[in-house]
Amino acid sequence: MTALYGTEGVDGRLLAWSLLAWAIQDCWGWPSLPPVERSSRGKPSFSGVEDRWFSLSHSGGLALCALSDDGPVGVDVELVRPRRAGLPAYALSPGELARFDGSWEEFFRLWTLKESWCKREDAPLFPPRQLGTPPPCPHRSYAGAGWQGAICCSGTPPEEIRWVAAEILKDS
Repeated sequence: MTALYGTEGVDGRLLAWSLLAWAIQDCWGWPSLPPVERSSRGKPSFSGVEDRWFSLSHSGGLALCALSDDGPVGVDVELVRPRRAGLPAYALSPGELARFDGSWEEFFRLWTLKESWCKREDAPLFPPRQLGTPPPCPHRSYAGAGWQGAICCSGTPPEEIRWVAAEILKDS
């Protein structure tokens, strides 16, 4: 099973770990966050826990947390905002660029799929043009007012994000 949680507040970076602690209790009944270690590339995982995976992402005031007991998982969220004009040509593969509609919403949809796959695989994202979107894995895109997100997982991607009020996270 793969679960996806999200929250919104002032600083998504600060909320991400609180969201993870809340989500593991909600999803798996764990009373507290186990120790976390990082791979040589920086991907976090639970120390000594071989059958549970997680991924975190934040952008602006948003944070997403994916949990899985099916296998590795990757998640990404990005605020949709105009960037420099040459970014799509730099970041998208030739096939993506041929299908790209020119909107920032579509750019960030493609980018979050690409980044979520890289997080799942603990693979380098650069140079991004050499990586198509998405490489094979179960995946899903999500969108809201001013943001795009994506998950790449081993099992079936969740239909929706379970949004948690930031105030609840402060109490846990």
